[in-house]
Amino acid sequence: MVYASESTYQVEFNHHAYTLPVCPGAGGISLVKVDFIHNPYLMYDAAVEANRYMNHNISNHIDIIVTPECRCITLATQLAFMNGCQVIMLRKSLSADEEQRPFWSGTYQSRTHNRPEHLYLTEDKARMMAGKQVLVLDDVSSTGKTFIAIHNVLENVNVRASFFAIFDEDCEKDKQLATLPSYYFLKTLPVPDYSE
Repeated sequence: MVYASESTYQVEFNHHAYTLPVCPGAGGISLVKVDFIHNPYLMYDAAVEANRYMNHNISNHIDIIVTPECRCITLATQLAFMNGCQVIMLRKSLSADEEQRPFWSGTYQSRTHNRPEHLYLTEDKARMMAGKQVLVLDDVSSTGKTFIAIHNVLENVNVRASFFAIFDEDCEKDKQLATLPSYYFLKTLPVPDYSE
């Protein structure tokens, strides 16, 4: 990651440079906006590089990629296509019908929105993961609280997973992040400080 100017960062994926905007976040912090949905070239190049990293460092056989409901879904779908596996999205809310069936949930404090967020895993998706090689994928890991919440949900249904972030924000991590079975990231994302 190369510092480009006061309001952008430049990052390289698959030998292509991309400029990412810096946006004001909740609580007076600035965040680099990673948007794989509206930039398909960035998403594809990040997926190519992430796929190489996954196959070399994590596993060359993934059955299911799990991702929270977020801008990372397009990247997760592309990686699943490259690896011939399925995608399961942990939703932020349940339908009235889903609320009537068994489900598991986790809560974490969102650094982006500065409020509690919820993730839900339904029984049918939990059954799909039983005995499978599972990779949890997120676009950005800041404090690690999203991965910790997902780990706790998966632990309740006896699913063991590897955890992989495209970007790891260079900020203070929750101590529980060290208790995950495995944590990988592709690139470090500096947190800009414009307090001066």
